[in-house]
Amino acid sequence: MSARKVITSVLAVGTTIAIAIDGYLLFLKADQASSTASAASSSTSTAASSSASSASSSSSSASSSTSSGLKDGTYSGKSISTQWGDVQVQIKVSGGKITTVNVLKYPSDNDHSQQINDQALPVYKKEAVEAQSADIQQVSGATVTYEGFTQSLQNAITQAKES
Repeated sequence: MSARKVITSVLAVGTTIAIAIDGYLLFLKADQASSTASAASSSTSTAASSSASSASSSSSSASSSTSSGLKDGTYSGKSISTQWGDVQVQIKVSGGKITTVNVLKYPSDNDHSQQINDQALPVYKKEAVEAQSADIQQVSGATVTYEGFTQSLQNAITQAKES
């Protein structure tokens, strides 16, 4: 066997291993994060509901400001056009903190986009609530959604600061 064939074989095996690892991290680890994000989202929604019911009735664009500079209320970011479709995010602020992030629009025209976004969006939503900002980590394979998500999220946060 020549050195060239050996090198080619080693590179092929290395590439196959890299692809397998990437697939594992993207799909299997994201499933775990999705489950965790769903549980966190449920508890966040419950906490937000409790806060809302204990507060006196107020309008959606609310009035109280806190040390974080965010005013309580619900804010929808701009709809951001991406090459695969529009992305729009809505945040709920309670106690001056982002308590819930909802995705109003996202690319879902084909099975591939739907599958990627089913994995990435729960992670993005969870990280946005944890970070209390648009400074979140990108999920591999969901770059376009990430860009639209973070831009729309930042716009909603800016609205919450300006209100």
